[in-house]
Amino acid sequence: MSSILLAATNVFGAAATTAFTHVAASYQRNTANATTRTFTPPAGAIAGDLLILTSFTDDDDVITGAPAGWTLIGDNDGLVEYPAGGSYYIIYDGTTSSWTVTWDVADMGSGIVVAFRPDSPITTVTTEQFQSSEGISALSDSITTVADDPAVGGRIYMYFLTGRQSASAIQDPTPSFSPSAGWTHVDGEPLSSTDQMDYAYKLASAGDAFVSTTISTNDTGRQGQHFFIVNAV
Repeated sequence: MSSILLAATNVFGAAATTAFTHVAASYQRNTANATTRTFTPPAGAIAGDLLILTSFTDDDDVITGAPAGWTLIGDNDGLVEYPAGGSYYIIYDGTTSSWTVTWDVADMGSGIVVAFRPDSPITTVTTEQFQSSEGISALSDSITTVADDPAVGGRIYMYFLTGRQSASAIQDPTPSFSPSAGWTHVDGEPLSSTDQMDYAYKLASAGDAFVSTTISTNDTGRQGQHFFIVNAV
């Protein structure tokens, strides 16, 4: 078991007033080896929405072509363990119909694009506290985060989890949160007999003291995790 403990800072203090609502997600997976993954906007996404994309591969591969127009949040490409992956964000223009992520090796993989809608136009986006972990066998990993009291709205705590088949058995990665208040877990199933991918999010609110939350999984096969915070005004 391993864990990660970092401290976040409230980069906007009390000035952030944008609040988000969750819209929808679109899923991508390839059951045959390929070097590209093509992602589409979630149903219902409109111009001005904040989109977050995470793409995982089955192995210790490297992203050689990022999705056009997106900003990198963080990645764990090319590590000796797997799955490897990258996370990005973009303010949606309302017209682009797809984006492509290119990897250096033809492999299987999965990914998600999640849309959040701000209550007012976004002018500035920052990210912080990117954390990742991955494993190749029986692994019960956890990510622990400590953050200060966020501003009113304008902050998304984001978590992605992928699980790969092990010995031809479908993995069902299910995260748990302690404490669990405020977290919404979205199960990515049903998927194929290869990768499965879930995500979870927590939206900041007034007086939301977010401290010492541990995220754990029940996956006993290959798994990869990304956690990060998105701030917007």
